[in-house]
Amino acid sequence: MITTLQKDTIGSILRSLDSNLASKKRLRYLGLVSSVLIVVGSLSPSVPFTSKAVGAWFIGVPGSLFTLWFIPDVISQILYYVGFILGIVVWVAVVRQVIEKQYTTKELLLLASVWFVPLLLAGPLYSKDIYSYAAIGEMVSRHISPYLYGPNILGATPYLNTVDPFWGNAPAPYGPAFLWFAGTMAVLSQHNPVFTMVLLRVSAIIAVVVITVCAMWLANASGRDKNLTLVLVGLNPLVVFHLASSGHNDAYMLAFLALGLIALRKNYRILSVVLISVGASVKIPVILGVAFVAWTSNPDSAIRAKIKPMFFYGLVSIATLALISIVTGIGWGWLSNLGTPGIIRSAAVPTTIFANWSYRITSLVGFPLQIGGWLTLFRALGLLLAGATGLFFVWKCEKYTIEKSIGYSLLALVLFGPVIQPWYIVWGLVFLAIRPSTRVITGIVVVSVAGMLLGLPDGPTLVSWTGYLTLISAGLVLAANRIGIRVLPGSLHDVFFQKNHAVSATAQIS
Repeated sequence: MITTLQKDTIGSILRSLDSNLASKKRLRYLGLVSSVLIVVGSLSPSVPFTSKAVGAWFIGVPGSLFTLWFIPDVISQILYYVGFILGIVVWVAVVRQVIEKQYTTKELLLLASVWFVPLLLAGPLYSKDIYSYAAIGEMVSRHISPYLYGPNILGATPYLNTVDPFWGNAPAPYGPAFLWFAGTMAVLSQHNPVFTMVLLRVSAIIAVVVITVCAMWLANASGRDKNLTLVLVGLNPLVVFHLASSGHNDAYMLAFLALGLIALRKNYRILSVVLISVGASVKIPVILGVAFVAWTSNPDSAIRAKIKPMFFYGLVSIATLALISIVTGIGWGWLSNLGTPGIIRSAAVPTTIFANWSYRITSLVGFPLQIGGWLTLFRALGLLLAGATGLFFVWKCEKYTIEKSIGYSLLALVLFGPVIQPWYIVWGLVFLAIRPSTRVITGIVVVSVAGMLLGLPDGPTLVSWTGYLTLISAGLVLAANRIGIRVLPGSLHDVFFQKNHAVSATAQIS
């Protein structure tokens, strides 16, 4: 039991923390401290969140002008993780203050600049994918098809120094628009691997700015708080670290989808479909946006009235993709490589979890299906479930709004897909943040924090076991409540079971 003295102590601590976090200036400087700690920690050879290969970055790698290799490994990791945790805490505090209307747009932009500009000093964080992009761009510039070969086909070249060996022989699953763009960056950098990567990273940062501005515009046009969208999108740690800093090409895909939604809002439907299709020629998932544009083009709710626009806008999308494939000269080979990311098996993916447990249980009774068969089965079921979810939201998009429907559909695609990466989670969160309810805001914050944990070493295992423990704990609490045992403190019990009490009271009165 918690004594009165303990309650007073806990309350005073929380009030003290709340008082400290209430100052906008203090939050700004805490965010700056967070970024500086992350940058300092990233320059150490013991921190695994940036590549330490020769030529990976200008500082913090062997042969560079400046490193912090003299700092003990333990100290470097402590600095990094303190910065990591502090940044998340500050972001959550800023979200709360924006909900309370304590920030202007100018103040948020100032906070973002003070907070995140120092991160530009660090190399790409949390992922080495951008080095593969650079190598793929070099392949395109040399007229080598990334749809037939992996980066290793380049042979003895500095581009391969930084490519993750896991993807060295993997063909590219990206669309022709991105491959052409990456090839252009390789040419502009005069085939310098570091500068190719820098150009791609700068482009991704610009794409993130476009995403944020578009999301704010859509929020404002919907009569919602654009500052709330700014803090949930532009200041979101998942967006900052896993799109901007890491330079993932998902940023280009989402930018074109956001631009397409603005065109739709202005009633330029063909332009909207073209823009969304350009985004799909970077990465295919956003093609689902075309279905929403087509479905809402006819106000008649009858399915027969929807068939013609679905067919017409589908042709516009296919024509756009075909034109890009022809103009770039890269072709359609990417469609056969879409399963390449599925090579990874993550402990946090529901389809993988079900496959693993099914294999373990059935192997006890001698069932012949191996783990590979279970994975194929559950991944197929997951994609069917994701497709069904998308169809549901297409059908109900007038009720839920296009932005929310697209957001939930993309989240379903990630959740039920073969692999979950932190930057994949951003797909849906960006569009849910345009018209967020209180529950959606809470969901975005919780999912974003979970996504950041997912990017840590052994993050998938940490997230999956956290999920297990949460489900088990929730089940035990619900079971205890059903038999009349209160296992939560009174205030928490009332919050979680208020509805049940209200129903019981109504039943007694009637």
